[in-house]
Order: sequence, then C-alpha cells, then structure tokens
Amino acid sequence: MKKNVPIEPTKNSHRYHPLSKRKFFRTLENSYKQKNFFEKNVHLFFERLALYPFPKDDKVLISLNNISKQFPVTQDKPNVLFDKVNLQIKRGDVISLIGANGVGKSTLLDILVGYLNPTSGNVEYNLEYTWSPTEKIGISYQKNVLLSSLSVWDYISFTHRLYKSNTTLEDLIIFCYAFGIEKFCKMRVNKLSGGQQQRLNAMLSLFHNPEIVLLDELCNNLDMSIKKKIINFIKNYFQIKNITAIIISHDVYEIKNMANRVMVIKNQKIANDLTTKQLTQRAGGIDRLIAESV
Repeated sequence: MKKNVPIEPTKNSHRYHPLSKRKFFRTLENSYKQKNFFEKNVHLFFERLALYPFPKDDKVLISLNNISKQFPVTQDKPNVLFDKVNLQIKRGDVISLIGANGVGKSTLLDILVGYLNPTSGNVEYNLEYTWSPTEKIGISYQKNVLLSSLSVWDYISFTHRLYKSNTTLEDLIIFCYAFGIEKFCKMRVNKLSGGQQQRLNAMLSLFHNPEIVLLDELCNNLDMSIKKKIINFIKNYFQIKNITAIIISHDVYEIKNMANRVMVIKNQKIANDLTTKQLTQRAGGIDRLIAESV
C-alpha cells in the first residue's frame, strides 16, 4: 500500500479562490461516481488543513468586561439577563455554554459577535481584521436565518465571495459531504428540512477559515448517525486548526466530544467555569451538571 505523503502547499494555496458554478457542480457530480468518496478523501483534506493552523498559544482573543444586559419589560421592572459578567476566551478554548431556557445564552453570543450592544460594559477583541472582528468569526444559530428564496449554492457562493475564502473547490466538496448536503446544493432553502437547514448553517460558519466559531444548538433536529459524523468532523477541524469556539448545547455527546471547558449561566452570572477534566473527576460529571443547569 502506498504511504500517504503530506501535500506540499502550492504558491497560491492560501489565497482567495474564485468559485465557478459550472465547475463546482461538475466536480460534485463526478464525486457521486466514486464509491465512498468522502471516506477516501477526508484524510487528504485534513492534511491540507494542517498546513495552516492558528498559533499554538494561550492568547486571549476576546474579553467580556463587566457585561450587563437588560431588556425593558415595564418602566418599573426591567428584565435583567446579565449583571457584570466577566469572561476571557483564550485561543484553543472550546467552551460549552449551558443553562436553562431564557437565561440568555444566545443573547450572550449576540453580544460577543457584536449583533447586540450590552447595556453596560464592553467587549474587547484581540484579533487582526480589516473592517470588523466579525471577519474572523463564524456563527451558526439554532433558529433559521436563511432566506428561503435562495438556493444552497447561492449561500455557498455568497459566503465564499463575502469572506474571500481561501477554501479550494476540492475542500469545499469535502465540506458538503461532511455536513450531508452534497445532494441538496441545487435545492432552495425552503425545500430543506429543519435538520438540513441546520447543517447548512453550520457548514457556512466554518469554511471561510474563521479564527473563532460560535455554534448554537448544533445537534438539534439531527439523528444520531449524522450527528456523530458532523461532530467527529468538527472536532478534528477544531483540533487541527486550533480553532477557538463557543457551543451552546445540552447534548451530552456533543459536549463530551468537543468541549474542553464548560460554563453554566445562572442567576445573571456565569455560575460555573470548569474544564472537562475537572468535571470528569466529579460525581455525575457533565451529565449531572447539565441536569442541574436546566
């Protein structure tokens, strides 16, 4: 058997690659003819990915400083979600954020990515960017934020151009297989199931080479077989690229296989901030913490 040899980077391998619709679908259709295409090619994808990892350091990428957030319900009784929350997110952290419904997990992501302003406090970004820190952040929401009149291809093409993605055509095909949407790229979003839309959302958050990834209930609407495939792919992707991530999840399998740090939001604060190693040493571990948090 011929030994796999790491692929040498070409001169333009880490630059923007324009995406041709005709060539994309021709390559995709050719992949259908190859038995076990994904299984035979995904290791080459990860070899290419390993050529350009983010630095292996503990640099603080985002700091939340005394963040408070409240939404006025009445003039006399504001709805306070957070009260002076402080958090440092270091490179390589994969944080699982858990808590009961309505405690503000998704709101905290909105503040972190800049979609919402805190009532008080500030967010500091230690990222290199041209226009906005969001250039370096990929986000996948639980709720569907895709326009149903557009096709899957439209979203892939738009995201690729928006971020001037350096993802090659070959690697983009692997992404489609990894998230199980390779057969749906010509379909409009409104024809996809909830789980298929969720998978597309997640893929769009990753392939433009973000430094930080935010995933909101990734495993909702997914059956166990596709869930395991996607989590295994993302786990390897995070480790090889040294991606920093925050995942909102109550799925034990997802947390155990992806997170290295677990936080609980409770009573307007971050009530617990523990490593997964610390949790495994506790009675009940992650399962018990999740049960208590909800």
